Amino acid sequence: MESRKVQRVGSSTLVVSLPIRWVKKVGLKQGDLVFLNQEDDGSLRLILSKQTIEKEPSVVEVDADLCGDPNLLHRILSGIYVLGHYVVKVSSKTRLKKEQIDVIRKLTHELIGIAIMEETHNHVIIECFIDVARFPIHTLVRRLYIIASTIYKEVIDAFLESDISLAEDAIHKKQEADTMFWIITRLLNICQKDKSMIKTMKMEDPMQVLWYQITTHFLNLIAEWANKFALKIIELGGNRERIGTQLLNEILELSKTSYSICHKAIASFFSSDINLANEAIETYSKIQKREEELQKRICSHAYLHRKSFSVGKYFKGKEPIDPCMIAQIGFLIWSTRRIAELGSQIAKISINKALFKNTKFVRKISQ
Repeated sequence: MESRKVQRVGSSTLVVSLPIRWVKKVGLKQGDLVFLNQEDDGSLRLILSKQTIEKEPSVVEVDADLCGDPNLLHRILSGIYVLGHYVVKVSSKTRLKKEQIDVIRKLTHELIGIAIMEETHNHVIIECFIDVARFPIHTLVRRLYIIASTIYKEVIDAFLESDISLAEDAIHKKQEADTMFWIITRLLNICQKDKSMIKTMKMEDPMQVLWYQITTHFLNLIAEWANKFALKIIELGGNRERIGTQLLNEILELSKTSYSICHKAIASFFSSDINLANEAIETYSKIQKREEELQKRICSHAYLHRKSFSVGKYFKGKEPIDPCMIAQIGFLIWSTRRIAELGSQIAKISINKALFKNTKFVRKISQ
């Protein structure tokens, strides 16, 4: 950080010199017009006149010949999208492979606001047309939570009703969560590069960019774990009918409590309700113990069942319990705990976010 001494020119004007390296780098010349914008923290932001004029977006080029693996190309293009670029050219020295073209077309359906603008045998140009001002960040995060919580709710119902088709429907919704996650991440990265976009996206302070980013990540993980829950239900298949009433009720109770934690966490995030956030965190500490105890009981009951003891409350039928079935049930229970943990992490962020301003718990005292 360079320092500059404030000097007086004339009777009332104060001036500060500009660093010569910066002046040369940005091409500033004598007589050029600059603008000063006061930020919320009292600092001044210097804006060049040419920065106020809308420029043609720069083009990012991807060498498709180095992306023989279509999955690698998919990840690179997704990363470019997240970084906030608007025009991407995917090119090859010879010819783009069919698999690469398929990846590009798939992305236009997975990501919001992008389309193929030009296509030849050796290059494809993708352009993003997102109007940032139309995407208040809190609206998108709420939408992501609704998608994630809907997936989880449908998965719980699918397990209760032994409905494979409902579990499959929940799995299909995971792509919606991914799409929302990528657009939120893109917009937050744009805010990181251009602080003026923070207010445009209806955020009050730069600190909120970090809180929204972490919360978005946790919400997408909740959708991911709910998706894994659904996959295990499908793998469990007909063995689901062998689960006894008591075990079924205990798993459902754990799942519903986990769902409740996530609901309270996101509600506290938007309402800045510290008590509600703390309640979600405390509930998770109880779920930890219940999950561990339930895992032990499942193993002990499966062992007793194999020894021909009457333990029908946990498992039905007289046949030995398949070890794979025990593993699948154990994973379902672990998924429930993992989702609850993610909810509690969001609740912790909610407390930090609430404490950024004066609250009934904490207030700043001027010295």
